[in-house]
Amino acid sequence: MTEHQDTRGMFDRLLALNVAYHVLAAALYNAKVREHAEDLGTVERLAGEHIAAIDRTAPAYEHSTQSAQARGQTSIFTMLAHQAHTRRAILHHEHACTQPMLEGS
Repeated sequence: MTEHQDTRGMFDRLLALNVAYHVLAAALYNAKVREHAEDLGTVERLAGEHIAAIDRTAPAYEHSTQSAQARGQTSIFTMLAHQAHTRRAILHHEHACTQPMLEGS
């Protein structure tokens, strides 16, 4: 019975990770639409934390870094972190380009 409970616990954790990805993807979209750099940073951090937890606790899981690399791919959580980071960099660049030049510069 303990083995079944442990298996069920793993299933529940994996299901939570799947939901976490979709919720983070929705949060990324929301932050992108609102052009909110701080929220993009939060999504990047949380996606990074999720992939670190997956790699540590379930390296054989299909979305772990190790499993994705074995298929010649990148983990979906890593991609999410990259997307948030890139969009935040774009926002910072756009903001810098629209700032008026200071006199004497």
